[in-house]
Amino acid sequence: MSINRDSFILEQKDEIADFIAKISYDMYEYIQSKPESRFVMFYKYLTHSDLATFGKATKKDSHSKNLLYYIDEQEMKNIEDITGKPFQTAHQSCIGLKKELYRIVGLPDPRDDMPYSINEYMPVLLINQNLKYFTSQYTKRVFDKLNKVPTNRAAWNFPYLNVNLSADKFTPIDLHVAVHGLGMQQDIEFHKLRHHMFKGDTFILLFELSAQEKKMFILLEKNPAFFSIIGESNKAYEEYQHKVRSRQIRQAVLKDNAIDDLQRFDAVTRQQQSAWRRMLANEMMGYTQVNDQVFCPFTYITANFEQLGALFVASHIKGFSDKATTDEEKYDINNGLLLCANADALFDKHLITVNENKELIFSFLLDGDMVLKHQLLLLQPIFKPILNEKRMQYLAYHRRIFFEKEEQRKHD
Repeated sequence: MSINRDSFILEQKDEIADFIAKISYDMYEYIQSKPESRFVMFYKYLTHSDLATFGKATKKDSHSKNLLYYIDEQEMKNIEDITGKPFQTAHQSCIGLKKELYRIVGLPDPRDDMPYSINEYMPVLLINQNLKYFTSQYTKRVFDKLNKVPTNRAAWNFPYLNVNLSADKFTPIDLHVAVHGLGMQQDIEFHKLRHHMFKGDTFILLFELSAQEKKMFILLEKNPAFFSIIGESNKAYEEYQHKVRSRQIRQAVLKDNAIDDLQRFDAVTRQQQSAWRRMLANEMMGYTQVNDQVFCPFTYITANFEQLGALFVASHIKGFSDKATTDEEKYDINNGLLLCANADALFDKHLITVNENKELIFSFLLDGDMVLKHQLLLLQPIFKPILNEKRMQYLAYHRRIFFEKEEQRKHD
C-alpha cells in the first residue's frame, strides 16, 4: 500500500474486497466473481481542496460558503479558536489523484499530456447501489439541519442535481482528467454528483484490469458524521458487520476443532474492530483542517492518524465485553469515541463520564486534584458536535455504571 497524506493505493485483491464490502456488498461479490481480473483501488478522504468551488470558501472569513462541510458556521469559528488558525480556503476544484496511479493503471499522466477523457481508455461506471445518500434529498437535509443556505441558486438548483442512473447496476458516465485531478465542467453527471460530496467523505476509484478489458468504477462513502446529522443508520456498514459475523458462525458450525474456532473468532473480531476504528477516525477527520488529522474530543490532543494512530484508542461507551451489549451495539459507530490513551483509561474504568449537559464528570478520586486534571488536559469543554443524540443514549448507560462504581469505591 502506498501512503501519501490523504490518499491511498491498494493492490492486494483480498484487502480491496474487504474494504469495498463495508460500502457495497454487491461490488464485493462482483470482485469475488472475477478471479481472472486484477484490481487496483485508489481512495482518499476528501479535503477542502477536493471540494467543488460552488461548495466551499475561497477567501478567509467566508464560513457561510463552506456548504459541503458537516459542521455549521459556529463550529467552524470554534475550530478557529481552538487551532488559532483561519478556516481553510482553496481555489483548486478538481479531485486530486496520486501521480503513480496513472502509471499503475495504464493511463497517461495529464502533466505530460493535455486534459483528456478517461473514456478513451476505459469505461467509467458509477455503482448505482452506492449512490443512495449522494442525492439532493439527503444533501438538502444536511443543509437544513446545519442551517446552510446556498446563495448561488444557479449552482444549487436541487431538482436538477440528481444523477440520471441507468436501470442496470452500473451507470456509465463521461469523465475527464486534468492536471489537478478529476472532473471538468463538461462532465455533466459527475458535476451533479460533486454537489453531494462533503469534506471527510471517502472517494474511491476501483480499476478492473484484465486481459480482455479495463474498467473504472466510482464508489463513494459518507463520513459517519452524515448519519448522525440525518438521524439514520449506515445500512451498508451494518450489512457488512452482519455478513462478517454470519460467515464466522457458519464456519464455526462446519469445524469441530475448538482451537480453530477460537482463532477464527478472534480474526473476525479484529476485522470488525479494525473497520469500526477506521470509521471513528474518519469521523474525527471531518472536523479538522489538516489531512489525516484526528483529535481527542476530551483533551484536544491532535495528531496524524496514519503516523501516530497508536496515541488514540477506539473506546467503547457501552463496554464490548458487557453482557448487555448486543453484537449490533459492539460495532455501532455511535457506541464509540476516539480518545487519547489517558482519557480512554479513565473512561474505560468509569473514573470519568459525561453528564446530560455534555460536560465531563469526575470520580471523587480525582475531582479535587486540579493539578492532575490540568496535566491530563481535562479542564476544557468537551468537543460537543461529536456527542449526537444516539451517543448520548449510550453515555446515559455509561453514566449509570459510573455512579454504581462510585458507590462501590466509596465503600472500599
